[in-house]
Amino acid sequence: MGYVVLLLSVFVPLLMFMFGMINDSNLLFTKASIKLLIWFSLFMIFLAKVKDENEKISRIRVKAICYAIYLLGIYYIVMLVRGVYNGNLEEADNSIAIVYMAFNVICLEFGVQKSRVDRLFKK
Repeated sequence: MGYVVLLLSVFVPLLMFMFGMINDSNLLFTKASIKLLIWFSLFMIFLAKVKDENEKISRIRVKAICYAIYLLGIYYIVMLVRGVYNGNLEEADNSIAIVYMAFNVICLEFGVQKSRVDRLFKK
């Protein structure tokens, strides 16, 4: 299902442009919708469970999420340095990376604290 949403989010805007359905008044909304659909479809693909998923595949998925977060951080730092060097900080002015990392940290801290409380009350 994720691949279908990804294909639709890539090709439907092209068809909309060809038929003149995208103009200046709805360009921003269309662009935001495309980005949202692409993110949604990528998460659907990445987090979908397979039929015979075992612990090993689950660990690989978690490790891949960690690597993706590291790469996102490296990308953001490179874009900040590039923006400072070029004198155009709008290149790196994409707050989604910061919000994504903040949510990851909040979820991690919640999970760690929940694990501690569960261990405390199970004894």
